[in-house]
Amino acid sequence: MSKYGSIVQHIIDSIEHGSYQAGDALPSLRQLVQQHAVSLNTARRAYYELERLGYVEAHSRRGYAVAAGAVHSADRLAAPLGAPFIHTALYDTRPLTHAFIGAMRRYDEALSEPALAGLPALRRQIAQQAHAEGWRLQADDVLVTCGGMEALSLAIAAVTHGIAEPCVAVLLPAFPGLLGWLAEHGVRVLPLLPDEHDQLPCTQLEQALAAGAVQAIALMSAYCHPHGRSLSAANQQRLLALAQRYDIAIVEDDAYRQLGFDEQVPLPLKAQDSDGRVLLCATFSKSLAPGYRVGWLAPGRYADTVRRLKLAHTLASPLPNQLALAELLAGGRHLPLLARLRTQLAEKVAALEQALALRLPPEIVLRPAQGGYFVWLDNLPCDSVQLAAEAEREGIVLAPGTLCLPGDAGRRALRLNASYFDPLQQQAALDWLARALRQAPPRDAG
Repeated sequence: MSKYGSIVQHIIDSIEHGSYQAGDALPSLRQLVQQHAVSLNTARRAYYELERLGYVEAHSRRGYAVAAGAVHSADRLAAPLGAPFIHTALYDTRPLTHAFIGAMRRYDEALSEPALAGLPALRRQIAQQAHAEGWRLQADDVLVTCGGMEALSLAIAAVTHGIAEPCVAVLLPAFPGLLGWLAEHGVRVLPLLPDEHDQLPCTQLEQALAAGAVQAIALMSAYCHPHGRSLSAANQQRLLALAQRYDIAIVEDDAYRQLGFDEQVPLPLKAQDSDGRVLLCATFSKSLAPGYRVGWLAPGRYADTVRRLKLAHTLASPLPNQLALAELLAGGRHLPLLARLRTQLAEKVAALEQALALRLPPEIVLRPAQGGYFVWLDNLPCDSVQLAAEAEREGIVLAPGTLCLPGDAGRRALRLNASYFDPLQQQAALDWLARALRQAPPRDAG
């Protein structure tokens, strides 16, 4: 490739991979000459070509900048229905920012107070929130973690500690982060997949428990990832009774309990825990503070092991973010934020479900979500992994069901993120998805 062509390709690659965004200043002509050892004419020719291709704009006295219409790789994925997180546009971060600024005035004071288990003020607020919801939790029972993922990892590590061949029964479909952690750490999974009548395979589970092969049950009780539906009271009681009978732990992921479409926040399974066997793992990342990486864990009778593991892994959690959240919770400013977010998510999910119901083949199963921000499609007529790959070539991001449900069942499912759904902007994407599903060959074809 010529030197001129090399410069052009280098800048295009930098723009498309996100190193430069629209409006960012690009190297001057003099800098191009020095960096690439070319003549001034070659540098000019490269920028002329980039202008012609729509990547660069020339500005008087400012040199060259990335054009507003330049194509970034992220921009090409115009329908991010496969994204894992809530669209940041739905969060009002101003109250938290104000709380952060106010809390930092007490930073020196907080530094002087030992807080290896977490900021005492935040732990008290978490306990008070539980009391307000109608269940019992003490501040001393709470360990603040670096996000919900650390809470989950500490909980699983604690209940499988010292086991040569650990195994955890997992309610499926499940949070991909949990499944990934288990796989990376060599923990076997006993799948618990409810049937179409919401019945769990309890016979298989009880046989494994009787053989001493399972150390814990991992589940979400409220607005489960990815389908947004809660575990029935009967199934909660059934699993808790089995855990008590065979003296094993329950790891409860509480990431979405604050995101229900009903104003009444359901109680966690932990509220029924009489002997400390439920380890409740929670996070503020989904509800109030995306990017703050503040979670917490109520480890029950596993507290000593969890605290040792926390000290060995991260010692303690960052203090400034805890200060900000404690300030926000103490002032009650989080309540309207949560109410607004729940309303927005409910509207987004309902709009996507309605749009899909009008387009999808009748055999596809779509059970309305009760909370969260995902829509889960089941019984697809095609392989969702292949479907996602075809969609990406069309600029549409989909999440195949295998992320949450390993095996063939996951290949017949699809997870869609409703928080990104816009009926006008993504009409073409849904039309494409409907055509792809209707034109899919029968499962037994070929």
